[in-house]
Amino acid sequence: MGKSVMLWAYLLAAHRRTEENHARSAQRPGGMLVWLHAGQGASLASLGQLARRLAREDKGLSVLVTAESAVPSLDGFPKRAQADILPPDRQAAVRSFLDHWAPDVLVLAGSDLPPTLIVQAYERGVPLLLVDAAVSARLTPGAWLRKGMTASLLGRFARLLVQDPDSAGGLRGRGAPVGRIEVAGRIEETTEPLACNEAEREALAELLQARPVWFASACPEAEEEAVIAAHAHAMRLAHRMLLIVSPASLSRGPALAERVAREGWVVARRSADEEPDPDVHVYIADTEGEMGLWYRLAPVTFMGGTLLPGGAGRNPFEAAALGSAIVHGSHLTPYPDAYGRLAEARATRSAATPDALAAVIAELMAPDRAALLAHNAWAVSSGGSEVTDRVSHAILETLAKRRSNTGEAA
Repeated sequence: MGKSVMLWAYLLAAHRRTEENHARSAQRPGGMLVWLHAGQGASLASLGQLARRLAREDKGLSVLVTAESAVPSLDGFPKRAQADILPPDRQAAVRSFLDHWAPDVLVLAGSDLPPTLIVQAYERGVPLLLVDAAVSARLTPGAWLRKGMTASLLGRFARLLVQDPDSAGGLRGRGAPVGRIEVAGRIEETTEPLACNEAEREALAELLQARPVWFASACPEAEEEAVIAAHAHAMRLAHRMLLIVSPASLSRGPALAERVAREGWVVARRSADEEPDPDVHVYIADTEGEMGLWYRLAPVTFMGGTLLPGGAGRNPFEAAALGSAIVHGSHLTPYPDAYGRLAEARATRSAATPDALAAVIAELMAPDRAALLAHNAWAVSSGGSEVTDRVSHAILETLAKRRSNTGEAA
């Protein structure tokens, strides 16, 4: 790697400045520790998915998660994850942090390059990876001035995984070692395909045969009326249609069944060990842990909790990963980014009102229209999963080399 006068001056200034050390309540866990830092442009939700993939591949692995301005939330991270705040980029603070946590691999996600941290970690023999990096190919005047310093920092990384070819060109233009640059794609949040009992799926699929089916997922009580009305409208076009509805609160199952029965429809409940026989119009899916089964059986899913304000809803990638076309309302909290990605890929249909929901459900009973949405959604979901796999493999390969060099057993 090249030397940089600017980097030398920066490190000298960082050495002279003093910072109050941050007290750390958590102890370093035993075994190998991967440090994931969410820098500028990185998503904690996406890093959570990456951490879950790492934990699944190596069950003895621990993860440390940091962000710049605050201790990050560990929602979506595996149980063995711990959180801390990134130390200020000063010699004493960074030294204290590295002494305490002693990471085996440092993964910087995004576009930040904290010089003191990078240099000290490298000098300690900690392998560095830059992942999910989006770098402009255009060099601003400031970037030109810092080019030597940036090149020296990038030369300390074992692998540089960028989002796209333009970012690869941006790193080359900043002096990064060409042989270490990899176009891995953007790490984006998806979900692992929910499991189901395959014997149950086969039995129910045979029972349903060629019936048109749609699923209302995690439907809150406030949206039940709209869902029932949409089903009534769609049944005028397909009288054999079946609605599977999972109440947001599973204890609501019996009351929902009574309400549907008052409409004059035949209803059955999963929790009562009843089946969606050919004469059943509405099947209440009021059991725990079977969402993967219903997404697989229904070509179309309405994501409950999105039609009216106040609903919690579920992650739309659950349906996307299992080939069900997605319909949603206009209230997308807490998954606006996921819905935005799917909408950009033309993988969902929006229904802002109960009347619009009825029209969209009826339209998507045409198999070709539902199949196109489902294909687009699956492509987004599987693409995000492939990138996560690629990055996790790079981290695990680096960790394996670290184990080999230190002689620690896997």
